[in-house]
Amino acid sequence: MERFGLVHGGKGSLLSITPKGEIVKTFMVFYRAESPLFFKKHLQQLLDQVNPFVQQFGYTPSNPILLRDWFQRMMNGWQHGKAMDQLQAKSFLYQLIHEVYRDLEGGEIRYLQPDPACSAKIYLDKHYREPIMFQQIADMFGISGGQLTRLFKKREGMNLQEYLIQRRIEVACHGLKHTDATVKEIATGAGFADEKNLFRMFKKHYKMTPSDYRKINALSMQVDGIDNDSHLPYDERELASLVKSYRDGESTMFGSLRSKEMILAAAISMMLLLTACTSGTPANNGGTANTTPAQTQQTTQQEGSETKASEAVSQTRTISTVKGEVEVPNNPQRVVVDYLVGDVVALGVTPLGVARAARGETEPVYANQITDSIKVAMEPEDIMTLEPDLIILAWSDESYDDLSKIAPTIYVPYGDMTTEERIHFISDVLNKQEEAKSVLNAYTGKIEESKLAIQNADLSDVTITVGEFSDKSNYIAGAKHAVGELVYNELQLQAPPKVQTDIIDADKYWGDVSMEVLPAYSGDYMIFLGDGNVAADNAVWNSIPAVQHDRIVKVDSSLSWSTDVMTSSALIDYIVSQLLALAK
Repeated sequence: MERFGLVHGGKGSLLSITPKGEIVKTFMVFYRAESPLFFKKHLQQLLDQVNPFVQQFGYTPSNPILLRDWFQRMMNGWQHGKAMDQLQAKSFLYQLIHEVYRDLEGGEIRYLQPDPACSAKIYLDKHYREPIMFQQIADMFGISGGQLTRLFKKREGMNLQEYLIQRRIEVACHGLKHTDATVKEIATGAGFADEKNLFRMFKKHYKMTPSDYRKINALSMQVDGIDNDSHLPYDERELASLVKSYRDGESTMFGSLRSKEMILAAAISMMLLLTACTSGTPANNGGTANTTPAQTQQTTQQEGSETKASEAVSQTRTISTVKGEVEVPNNPQRVVVDYLVGDVVALGVTPLGVARAARGETEPVYANQITDSIKVAMEPEDIMTLEPDLIILAWSDESYDDLSKIAPTIYVPYGDMTTEERIHFISDVLNKQEEAKSVLNAYTGKIEESKLAIQNADLSDVTITVGEFSDKSNYIAGAKHAVGELVYNELQLQAPPKVQTDIIDADKYWGDVSMEVLPAYSGDYMIFLGDGNVAADNAVWNSIPAVQHDRIVKVDSSLSWSTDVMTSSALIDYIVSQLLALAK
């Protein structure tokens, strides 16, 4: 809000105020309601339709100066303590309520909107121990994950993942300094997946192990009594003190006097916020509780636990990639994959997370093997919440730099590799070399059997066109396309001369051709990819020999989208079986 605002909420509502300047002036009024002696049935019928006592809203009043004057006079009458003055205060309350609802009824008001960045910070402070998906937080405000990230970084100077890691490390540091809990217990309590993850983050941020940090910052455990003198001011995490009342016990509009006719609606809180308020960075006035230095004793269990974590982190290997040398875990346990999911699964590793596209609308052939995998957008904020120990990229390297800050990241340039080269490379990354031999032996055997079946059916010399076809445009696949690579390179089937010269020899992934020239690119058989459609009365399409003789093989997108070895194996079986059936 810019200058004035009025906020209303029912019992249990929370309000966070971040002043732009040094001070914010507020009037806060609490009310309590009891059922009236008369018209109970009628009142209940109204409450069933709408209950004003639990409504939450905030807006800029049309006449804030008038409301401010009424609040001031109400407070003056309340503080005088006389019954007549407090009766007048109550009358001002009724006028306030009337003015507020007249504003709301008018409709031409500016409602106050919650600050997504501030709310996201509060949410992370409360839920840092839990697995967090940043997109779900963005969905609460109806904005994109990228927009929330930009707003948060502008406000806090860091992105969501950096803040969450910082928050968890702060909690871990407090546990190391003020408790004798084991590293594993502290890791769990701070929201880390395991002690190994905590160890890695500690090494990254402090250049030391948790044990070293504990020794350097050893402080005695502080045991605060229920009524000690240590208090923390409000900083969006803690409450400085309770609101003090002028009298003990229950307070009403008439102080110690009570009257049924003076009771108002249930659980209403009204607050008028004056002066400039924005979503700027809150001042941190936090105090520090008194502590007494002492050497914290380390148990054998703690040292043993941390030693194991240290050894686990140190057991790494170096992999040479197109991005340089990357140090990866010896036996990664929390792998996130964006595209070549089938390769990873075939090598005996179930990914912790897979890209949403890899588990899209159509089920991939490896769907049953990734039922426990988490579908995730390949955004740094989302991947960070999974706390992976290895990330495998293939679809794009645009996010490589950001993802490599979260965990060791391997980029696989699959378009420049044969299936054999790719499987060997990924097996080295996952330390699954023996499994790779079995996978490749089975794959090679399938190809040889398929080529023999094609030869026996006299299909070795036929030409094949692979593409996506429609009335408006046609995309002809080259040998770099997932299906084209199988058809032309693995099965060694022939491409039409025009496809060979214009697309394959030109090293193109696709060739975009119009319907008018499509016949020149059409082979004896055509492999129709995806869900495209050609009108039944399309004269050019119907003039193509493969169409006339019904030599069309339709391939679902679940088989044509990926080049991984599992999908390729299933695709080979499907294409060969369809060609053999059409050739009879």
